[in-house]
Amino acid sequence: MLAFYAEWEVTLKTKFLNLQNNTLMMTPKRLLFRTIVRTLEWITQHCKPTAICHLPLEPLSTKSVDIITVAFNNLELIQYQTQFFDKFISDPYTRIIVDNSTDPAVRQELYHYCLDNHIAYIGLPHNLLNKIGGSYSHAMALNYVYRHVISKRQPFAFGQIDHDCFPTRPVSILQKLQTQPIYGPLRQRGESWYFSAILSFYAFDFVRGKRFDCMPVTPYQDYLDSGGGNWYTLYSNLDLKVLSFPSERLEPIRGGGDRHADYLEFFDDDLWLHTINGSCWKKIHTEDEKSQLVRARLDAILASY
Repeated sequence: MLAFYAEWEVTLKTKFLNLQNNTLMMTPKRLLFRTIVRTLEWITQHCKPTAICHLPLEPLSTKSVDIITVAFNNLELIQYQTQFFDKFISDPYTRIIVDNSTDPAVRQELYHYCLDNHIAYIGLPHNLLNKIGGSYSHAMALNYVYRHVISKRQPFAFGQIDHDCFPTRPVSILQKLQTQPIYGPLRQRGESWYFSAILSFYAFDFVRGKRFDCMPVTPYQDYLDSGGGNWYTLYSNLDLKVLSFPSERLEPIRGGGDRHADYLEFFDDDLWLHTINGSCWKKIHTEDEKSQLVRARLDAILASY
């Protein structure tokens, strides 16, 4: 508990003393909300995983990448992603499935799938932030795996890819990190910027000794989604003007104007395909139709190589 309060002292100093950049002081309501979020996170962080397999926790001696995917109630996407990773990721890598599913039956399916296919799996304990919101729940999962897995394995590089994000042609993450310590699409919000949890990679030496925090934050007037907490300890210390970031574009997959129901998202000259809303967190009546179109698109990419 003392460690928790020490961590909060650092957070509060950052929030209230960084006024030279016009940081807004938190309102009592906002401060109460953040206190609840961090308390629930602290409790979950100190719970043991429900299951773990194929995941050594000793420091790695090889130059490889740990690729984290947070699973959420969808085995099919994980199965598709396995095919895409096997075909297109050219680096030595360990794929780590962090199961944040709320459906016990899907959890069992994911665990046995990973067990049978020699995929690293960690079952997240009951996530107390599920009721707060999807962004907080997802961030909690990423913080949990960094604390309990990545910080112990100390891979040369690590990162996260959403379960509905796929490489579409051969790619080397290690090569992407040769000229700068981070790789991912830029999310700029006012005076702050960050990488979202959709696609982001880091050289471990760049993160070593720093606090890794994917929790949503509001450092100025603008809200930073999952991954935004790293603004304080990682991104704010970098010069945005000397960094390069992947291109982005949206492509309509069906008629309509809803980003989640009617579009696909592409990064880095179409190197990555993000199908958007794979968890169906945004309930959309066209989701079944879009899922069929997504399957056809994924099958076509696999068949073309």
